[in-house]
Amino acid sequence: MPTPTVRRLQLGNELRHLRDRAGLELTDAAEVIERSWSVVSKLERGLTGIRQKPLRELVTYYRDHIGTRDDGTPRDGGEPIDPEQFCELNKGSENRGRWRGYRATHPQHFRIAVDLEADAQAMEIYQTEVVYALFQTEEYMRAMFENVRYGDEETEQRIKARLERQHVLDKEDAPEITAVLSESAIRRVYGDSAIMHRQLRHLAELAELPMVHLHILPFTAIPAMASSFPFVRFRVPAAGTNAPPLEFVYIEQYNNGDYLDGVNDVATYSGLWNGLLGAALDPVESKDFLLRVATEFA
Repeated sequence: MPTPTVRRLQLGNELRHLRDRAGLELTDAAEVIERSWSVVSKLERGLTGIRQKPLRELVTYYRDHIGTRDDGTPRDGGEPIDPEQFCELNKGSENRGRWRGYRATHPQHFRIAVDLEADAQAMEIYQTEVVYALFQTEEYMRAMFENVRYGDEETEQRIKARLERQHVLDKEDAPEITAVLSESAIRRVYGDSAIMHRQLRHLAELAELPMVHLHILPFTAIPAMASSFPFVRFRVPAAGTNAPPLEFVYIEQYNNGDYLDGVNDVATYSGLWNGLLGAALDPVESKDFLLRVATEFA
């Protein structure tokens, strides 16, 4: 079952596209559930929830507005609309209790990214200064956290939370992951040379996984476009066939993060990604490059 965050995003995605199918405005939906149009907008963006009764009424309203043929199929020729399927998706979309214990060490702004990671069908990762968390060894993590002088207990909690994220690599339906790592990400030393040697060997081993496509962007490469900030593009499958997959670009900053899902924003970062990928080494060259740098740390 998807995480609560992703279930809420999927529900909002389905509702937005169903409203578009019906040719209705946010204000029309707001009247049905007796809330403001801004609440409906938040609902469609997965930022707020809705109770089952008004949800059922809203989907039924959309279905009735689209209309049905004599054979019971939607008049617009689209997929059948079942309010109970929407209500089923709405179950378990609350996050109560999810971010307690060691998971509480994930910053508030990053928690959506953690859930997107868990349910993604595909991820495109650009990292500039550190190895991406899903690819880090435990000792590399520890060196990073000790570098910023967290207390012993918090360090262990953060490591536990980060290791849990890596379970996505072991899932039967693991996401397709394509990553571009800047050369600076693999040369910046955390811990000592021995830790870096093992970290880069670990990266080379991960690159052998069928769903991991690892590319190194060497200092000598000059991409057509560049980004100072790391980012990840997530693609999450839709809950049904009424809506397209969810696409988010997460841009990481020092103490905050932005989630972009607008069509133009996603297209802009797709162009940026294609430029970075085109300038990077291919997977075979990248693995050879990793192993060469690893020997420098041996």
